[in-house]
Amino acid sequence: MDMIVPLNSLKPGEKGMVVNILGGAGARQRLVAMGLTPGATIHVIESHPFGPIILSVSGTRFAIGRRLAGKVMVRKL
Repeated sequence: MDMIVPLNSLKPGEKGMVVNILGGAGARQRLVAMGLTPGATIHVIESHPFGPIILSVSGTRFAIGRRLAGKVMVRKL
């Protein structure tokens, strides 16, 4: 069973594949510029309850806020 969840629900060490990006053009453009495009595999490195999520996409690490991460829908791998 495929489980599609918001990126901000993944725990450290979990991986997901981007399925869809919700939100307005600005948020979508910013996420796509970071490599978060449909089909991309994301590895969550760190995730704290009240801070940014550190993730890796195609070998590049970066941090995004929890609210922005909630706009990225992923299929858990």
